[in-house]
Amino acid sequence: MNQKKWYHTFIGLFYGLNILNTYMVTTSVLNRYLIPFRRNGLLELNAILGNIAALTILLCLGFLFIKKRKSRMTYLVILTFLLNVGIFSIGIFTKYYSTMFSIFELTLFNNPAAELAGSILVESFLELYQYYRIIVFIPFFILLGIEIAYFKEIKKKEVAVIEVTYPFHRLISLFLVVASLVLSISTTAIVKNSLDRRWPISAERALFGIQSSGLYNYYISQAMGINLSNISLTLPSLTIYNTYNKNQDTYTNFFNETYSNVLTKDQASTIILDSKLDKGDTLNGILEGKNLVLVHLESFNHFLLNEDGPYLDASYFQTLKALLKQSYVLDNFYTNVGLGNSSDAEFSVLTGLYPTGDTTLYWNYNKTKYEFNALPKVFEDVYSASIHGDVGLFYNRMLVHEEMMGFNDYYYFDEKEANFEGSKNGYHVFNDLVQKNVPESPWISDIALLDWTERLAKAQDNYFLYPITIQPHTPYLYDPYPNQFSIDTIDVNPTTLKYINYETYYDNFFAHFIEMAKKLDNTAYVFYSDHGSGIPKVDLETLMGKTYTTLEYKQEMLKTLAFIYVPDDTDTVNAIPNGLLKGHQPLVRSQVDLYRTILELFGKTSEYQYYGVNALSDERTFAIDSRSFDIITDEYFIISKFISSDLVPNEMNTRYFVSEDTVTLEPYELYEKVLLFKNRMDVALNLNLYLHLKNI
Repeated sequence: MNQKKWYHTFIGLFYGLNILNTYMVTTSVLNRYLIPFRRNGLLELNAILGNIAALTILLCLGFLFIKKRKSRMTYLVILTFLLNVGIFSIGIFTKYYSTMFSIFELTLFNNPAAELAGSILVESFLELYQYYRIIVFIPFFILLGIEIAYFKEIKKKEVAVIEVTYPFHRLISLFLVVASLVLSISTTAIVKNSLDRRWPISAERALFGIQSSGLYNYYISQAMGINLSNISLTLPSLTIYNTYNKNQDTYTNFFNETYSNVLTKDQASTIILDSKLDKGDTLNGILEGKNLVLVHLESFNHFLLNEDGPYLDASYFQTLKALLKQSYVLDNFYTNVGLGNSSDAEFSVLTGLYPTGDTTLYWNYNKTKYEFNALPKVFEDVYSASIHGDVGLFYNRMLVHEEMMGFNDYYYFDEKEANFEGSKNGYHVFNDLVQKNVPESPWISDIALLDWTERLAKAQDNYFLYPITIQPHTPYLYDPYPNQFSIDTIDVNPTTLKYINYETYYDNFFAHFIEMAKKLDNTAYVFYSDHGSGIPKVDLETLMGKTYTTLEYKQEMLKTLAFIYVPDDTDTVNAIPNGLLKGHQPLVRSQVDLYRTILELFGKTSEYQYYGVNALSDERTFAIDSRSFDIITDEYFIISKFISSDLVPNEMNTRYFVSEDTVTLEPYELYEKVLLFKNRMDVALNLNLYLHLKNI
C-alpha cells in the first residue's frame, strides 16, 4: 500500500471536511434559525483562505510536538471531533439566540440557571436525531474510519509504519504557523475594512465576520484579541441627535409627517376614550394621578391569537381575548430585543432606546455605569418596585434594576439564599406566597408573582410596579396543566407542542390578573411581551394551515403583543370591568415606543430626548429587530442583510404590505436612514451619552 498517499489524503480530508462543515452554521439551508449575509465571491474566497490558515495553525501546533504518524492522525481525529463539537454548540446557540456566538460576549453565560441549562442540554442532544444535527460529526466519523482502516491494512500486510524522516519537520511546522498567522490576520483585516464600510452597526457583525473571514479563523482571531464586532466610536456632534428627538414642540419624522410631544385627539383616530378620562383636546396626562403596573410577558407570539388556522380557535386564550376587548391593543407590535433577550426588552421599554443587539447591556453595567432617564426615575414621586420569580443575579437585575433603572426595590426568588437583614428575596419576604407550577421548577409561579404585586400595591398609596413573568420560558418546561394537544393531533416539534400547550397556564394567569385588578383602585396596566418563541417555520405553517415565505415567517416571529388596560373601578357588574381606554392600533409599534407612551399618558415631562412615537397616535414609524437589524414599517418589511447587498428592493429582501407604487419612502432609502440612525444610537450607547442628550 502507498502509505504516503493514504496519509496525504487523510490530511486533505481533514481540511476539506472541516471547511465544508462550517457551512452547517452559516447557510440558511442547513441552519433554519439563521439568515446569513449575501455570499460575495471575493469574501467567500477570503473565508476559505482564513479557514485554511486557522486549520494549519491548529495542525502545525500539534505537529510541533508530535512526530509519529499514528499519533498525528489520532491528533487530527481528536481535533476534528472538538471542531465538530464546536459547530454543534454554535448551532444550538443560533437556535436560542438567532445570531452567532462571540467569545467577547461570555457575560451571557453569567446567568445562574443550572436547571434551565440542563434542560436545554437535554433538548440539544435530542436534536442530534430530531433535527439531524448528527451530520455535523460526519468529518469525525470519516477521519476515524480512515485511520482505523489505514492501520488495519498495515497490520494485515505486516508492514512497518513509515514515519516522518525529514530532519527539519519542527522548523517547517513553526514556519507554517507563522505564515498562517500572517494569512489569518490579513484575511481578518480585509473583513474589518469591509464591515466598517458596509455594516457600521453592532448587530450581526459576528455573523458577517464568520462568513467572510472563516468560522475557525474568526475564533482564532478572537483568541488573539481581535474583535471584529467593535464599531467605530467616532462621535458626531451632540446636536445631530436633535434630528431624531421627538420630545419637541414640533418635529418631522422620516415619513415627512409633523408631530409634537403633545398628542391631540384628532391625531389619535383609533382610540375610544371614556368621559372619565377625557381631559379636553389633548391626550397627554389622561392617566395622570393613576398608579401604574407594567407587566412583562414572557415569550408571547401574536400568531397565538390568530384563529384562521385549523387548531387555535376562539376558545384558545379565551380569557385574554375577553380582556383585550376592554383594552387598547397594539395589533402590529414588535420586539426590539438583541442578544440580551428579556433584559433587552426591559431596557427598551424602560428607557425608550434600542439595545445594540450584540451584547447584554445588563452585564456590561458592571464595567460601564450607564446612565439613563429610565421610567422609574421619571416616576420619582411614587414607590417603584420590580418583581421577578428567579434568582436576583439573573441578568444582573439585583444591581441594574435599582442602580441603573432607579427602582426603589427589586424583589426576586431564591430558595437557597439565607434570610439576611434587609433581604428582598421574596422567598422570605412573601414566604406565604411562593407556590410553584410544579415542585421541580426553579421559579415561583407567575400567579404567585401577581400575589406579590397585589401585596406591594396595597401597602402603598402611590406606586409603579413592574412584575416580570418567566413562563413559558424556552424549552417550555414546568407546565402544571394537562396537555391540550398531543403529537397525535398536531405534527409539530415537541418543543413547539409544549409551547402551544402552555395556553392553559397563560390564560389562567390573565384570569388571576383580572381578579387582582378588581382589588386595586386607580391603577392603569400596560402589558407587553418581551419576544416570540422562535418555533420552526414548518411548525408555524402547520399551526396556521398555510405556507410562509422566509420574510413572512421572520416577521411573524418578531410580532408580539402589547395592550393598555384602564379598568373602571366603579364597574362591579361585569366579569371584566369596563375599560376606560379602548381601541386597536393597526400601525407599527415596538417596545421603544412604550417609554414615550407611558411618559406622556401619565403627564410626565422630561428634559431629555426620546425617539419613539406615542403608541396611540396616528404617526407612522418603524421597528428595528436589534438582533439582526431587520426593519418593519406599515408599508413593508426589510431583511436588511439582503438589501444592503442588493441595493434595490426585490422579493428576497422586501415584503410589501401595500402597492410598491404607493410607498412613501423607497425601502433602500429608508434602510439607509435607519442604518445611520441606529449607528448613531449605538455610538451614543457605547459612549454612555444619553444623559448628555437634553432638549435643545
